[in-house]
Amino acid sequence: MIRKINGLITNHKTGTTSCDNIYIVDYKNINGGEVELFCEEPLERSVFLDNQQPIEIFYDLFLDNALVIAPGNHSKQCECILFPTSLNDEDWILFIETKYANDIQAAFNKEADYPNCMIEQIIGCVNFFRDKDIIPKTKKVHAILSFPTLIQDFSESFLLRSDLTPEEILENHKIIIRPSNSIQIKSNKRLKI
Repeated sequence: MIRKINGLITNHKTGTTSCDNIYIVDYKNINGGEVELFCEEPLERSVFLDNQQPIEIFYDLFLDNALVIAPGNHSKQCECILFPTSLNDEDWILFIETKYANDIQAAFNKEADYPNCMIEQIIGCVNFFRDKDIIPKTKKVHAILSFPTLIQDFSESFLLRSDLTPEEILENHKIIIRPSNSIQIKSNKRLKI
């Protein structure tokens, strides 16, 4: 799987980590930067992965237009994909999409339509990986939809404003999708959101 990813995607940053605490920040709207992964809590708000086991994880942080369908044609994409380096069939796969909104009103502004945009980006990214035979079409994968700058719980608001329910996304796309700013890595096979 790692070899296939590195063979198909060139506009990205990959690596492995077994840090107890993993933080992911998308600097694009903060300072025009890139998606970064840290083992120490950064100054900027981030998506947090609690990896106390610890599990060795492969990560692929996507740069702009990383998922090329054809020259000049790119798939919708999220910030990154992560999975255990053990590469067993039953291991989890996690996709992360973030939006940096200043408050709950901005996060759920009807014109921005972040909930549906985020879901479309996750589905597009997962479909790209399935279409390129990196992930089997029948494998269930996980996805986090995150607003790192929001301190209050936004999960209920998120689900009320999306066109698709989590059940429809699971049934139609084999994606277990949750709005959250953190996740706990329980084992190679299990995540707790």
